[in-house]
Amino acid sequence: MRIGIVSGCDIREFAAFFKEKEFKVLCENCKPNAGPAINTLLLSFLKAGHHVRIFTLTKEDFVLKGENIEIYGVRAFTGYPIKYLWGAFSNAKNVKRVVKKNIGDLDVLHAHWTYSYAYAAKDFSDKLPVFCTVRDWASYIWKVESYKNKITWSFRYVMNELVFRNKKLHFIANSPYIATLIQRKYQLEVPIIPNPIKQSFLTNKERVKPNNLELLCISTSNDKRKNIETLLKAFQKVIEKYPSARLSLIGNPFTEDSPKISDWKRKGWLHKVLLMGPIDHNRLINHLDKTCIFVTPSLEESFGNTLLEGMARKVPVIAGKNSGAVPYVLKQGKAGFLCDVSDVDDLAQTIIYVYKNQEKVNDVVNYAFKHLVENYLDKNVCDKHIQYYKLYQLDYKTGLGVGEK
Repeated sequence: MRIGIVSGCDIREFAAFFKEKEFKVLCENCKPNAGPAINTLLLSFLKAGHHVRIFTLTKEDFVLKGENIEIYGVRAFTGYPIKYLWGAFSNAKNVKRVVKKNIGDLDVLHAHWTYSYAYAAKDFSDKLPVFCTVRDWASYIWKVESYKNKITWSFRYVMNELVFRNKKLHFIANSPYIATLIQRKYQLEVPIIPNPIKQSFLTNKERVKPNNLELLCISTSNDKRKNIETLLKAFQKVIEKYPSARLSLIGNPFTEDSPKISDWKRKGWLHKVLLMGPIDHNRLINHLDKTCIFVTPSLEESFGNTLLEGMARKVPVIAGKNSGAVPYVLKQGKAGFLCDVSDVDDLAQTIIYVYKNQEKVNDVVNYAFKHLVENYLDKNVCDKHIQYYKLYQLDYKTGLGVGEK
């Protein structure tokens, strides 16, 4: 199948499909660690023998063609302050222009998220089946963003609404949480296809408890939704009982030059906390294998790919019982430990409980690993997408709607 993908991703992940001289172009135009779920899905398509054509925003315009893969880099709009206002619409216009010239031989077109990429892809729904995976919830993000960021998200919210108005788009939810929100607001019943994880990310070893209480948290942002401050406060309570405990924070926000870091230091919240900054996604395995407990304190997740990564390495996961899709991914607490992550004491007590009850932890991580293998492996998620694509591909060829045959 010839699959068009309109999405952000880390294009370095596809270096193996290109010549060495083209690797420089990939590195210069990549968005490091962007869209790990998308990267994994596309690699699974390629591994299964499908042809993938990627349309993605980059620093410069370029075209790279390798074995069964093409990447069309579209220069992103960077003019200040427009990029924070209607820049998303400008980006969509540029992506649409490139897609229009290179869509003729595709079987399907699949956009991810409901912003610039989906807005660019929606107008091709008369030519071929166009899919859109909903990977977050715009109205919730707008609600919790700062007043400054609300300006940018107001434009994205409008774009999101215009995308959902297109009745010919085939929407996909990555969790029951997102599917329920779509049904409530737009009265649409959509299929659920979860995020995948690479087979190669799975450990083949039995879990060994680290000697020390080592906690790990990974986050791409530091906003209210990610709730990092509650974790920091909870951790200070943990080290009152376990003074040798340590917490490592991985992600772009966790560098010494961040204004919030200075504020946290003044408040005394960074005692025994290691600021790791951004880490290449492929190196996360080393950090996960050294940790005792993986904590995701997010107040809301549309899925939570980092949960899968902890499960894949047989690390016990602590996350929010009311945090969007988290209970679904962790099988309502059978595949992880759920608590009220908005409550400092509850989070601290759960961390201590998990550390002290290793027999229970072993049962949970073994169940989590089995659950992950059965539901989230890249090959299985790839197959679900292909089956869904073919359903609508046949409809376009016959001119019938689903269920009319």
